[in-house]
Amino acid sequence: MLAIFPIGRACPSGQRARRLLVGIRAVICLALGSLSMPGQAVVPSPVATFDWTIAETLLALEVSPVAMGNIEAFHRWTAENYLDAHIIDLGVQTLPNLELLGLLMPEFALLPPRHRPYRRRLHGISNGILLDSYPYQGKPGDTWNGLIAFTKALGRIVDKEREAKTLIDDAEKRLASLSGRLDSVQPLMVVQLLDERHLRVYGKNSLFQAVLDQLDLKNAWQEATNDWGYAVIQIKTLFEFPDAMLVIIPGAFPVGIEDRLENSVIWSRVPSIEQGRVVVLPSSFWLAGGLPSAMRFAESLVDGLSAGGVRSAEPQTGGCQDCEFHR
Repeated sequence: MLAIFPIGRACPSGQRARRLLVGIRAVICLALGSLSMPGQAVVPSPVATFDWTIAETLLALEVSPVAMGNIEAFHRWTAENYLDAHIIDLGVQTLPNLELLGLLMPEFALLPPRHRPYRRRLHGISNGILLDSYPYQGKPGDTWNGLIAFTKALGRIVDKEREAKTLIDDAEKRLASLSGRLDSVQPLMVVQLLDERHLRVYGKNSLFQAVLDQLDLKNAWQEATNDWGYAVIQIKTLFEFPDAMLVIIPGAFPVGIEDRLENSVIWSRVPSIEQGRVVVLPSSFWLAGGLPSAMRFAESLVDGLSAGGVRSAEPQTGGCQDCEFHR
């Protein structure tokens, strides 16, 4: 039977304790596939994070393995692009398994500013590195340049500067190409349904605003937003923007919003809905993601706009109640 010593309790001391921890880590890593077969090089200790924006950027930089939380939902919000990546599941994103993390002995744990309290909990487990370059939460301004700076900073930390430069260069080239596919487009409103009367509308400080700026598209919503780049409004507010193209992104909660909206008089009379000026996008991008999510949003948006939108919009729900963004 494998003995696991909870964080904060006494454990065997000295050389015997170190041998025991190494042995436990080997058993766990083999079970998770993080050690190679005999004759092959041993995969290094994982890089840990409890934040999906950091996680997807690490994966795009080909960092392996990555230890993170709530990977099933992560795969849903990233179009399953990382199913073949080497990811170790730390459990619920907002309550990671620190005992498992201690046994894995990650080289370091990368933290956004809101996870500052985690540094104390990580003491003796891993070196918690706070990322001041994190592009959201309390950093109003040019979100796109923030994403670029964030990607470069991660590249330096994990010794993947060349990969970071390639990721940035490819994103900028692709955005220039996508922009060339668009004709004149009326101002957009990027929204996410919460219930039959309320929705989020995205503007300054958001991933979506950053992409709209790069595509030279205008956002109809110019009002204040929070640190994540959204404001919560009532559906009736949409009547104040009769000329906007409505861009609907997946809903935050799986509460059957679509079914209730089918019989909603107010929803059916929203000018954008009545006139068929609406694009419904899939849940292929994280709502406050890094450059990989930015590019998947850009691709989906341009595809939708090029197709002329949809006439009968059925709002989607992505669902992720355990994610910090949706709490």
